Amino acid sequence: MPNRPSAKKIKELLAPLLTSERRRRIKYVLERRTKYVTLVLDDLYHQHNMSAVVRSCEAFGIQDVHVIELENRFVPTHGVSMGAQQWISIYRYSSISDCINVLKENGYRILAADPPEKALETKQKTSVSIDDLDIKEGRVAIVLGKELDGLDPRLRNQCDSVVYIPMKGFTESLNVSVTAALFLYQLRKKIDELPTQLWRLKDEEIEELEALWYVKSLKRGEQILNELLERRG
Repeated sequence: MPNRPSAKKIKELLAPLLTSERRRRIKYVLERRTKYVTLVLDDLYHQHNMSAVVRSCEAFGIQDVHVIELENRFVPTHGVSMGAQQWISIYRYSSISDCINVLKENGYRILAADPPEKALETKQKTSVSIDDLDIKEGRVAIVLGKELDGLDPRLRNQCDSVVYIPMKGFTESLNVSVTAALFLYQLRKKIDELPTQLWRLKDEEIEELEALWYVKSLKRGEQILNELLERRG
């Protein structure tokens, strides 16, 4: 839409069309949203896994997901994700280096998620259990590999270190969507122990997302917004 109005203007126009309960819920969720932790998904090809990971990110309050698409398009299905993709930001990359560069520019420590045995054997990389991972040092990006094949070696080589989930049985690895949920559950607990100012979204980010979510909370939200703007000249 040309000459899109400010976030403040969008909220003013659409607020009367939302229930007070919906507006309160949006504020509640935004106060708990974070970019302090993010996931990087390496060319996943099962839509069920894509969708389940997105759903877990949204449920645990993770705003950003970075997706590397070398051979496979990242297309979550609504049935599994339950529409979670509309509440998070998905960044897409056609090259590994582009994704890594963006993460580093934004101050992320990049950790390759590997099964315990492989993590401990990864040469020239320090390995740490998710239980022992200290996130007070700064932002963290967890890199999850493709189903069956695991992480692309080129991607693993560009990660700062390795993180793993301790295992107690014969099974050496978990489904990628299960792995993502377990990592996010532990990371969310660690985030909530930090001072809020470290992980909370910036005020301007909150306002932009709040306006966007007002639009998405309405059926035909964009159309309604355009009509209101036309009426007001």
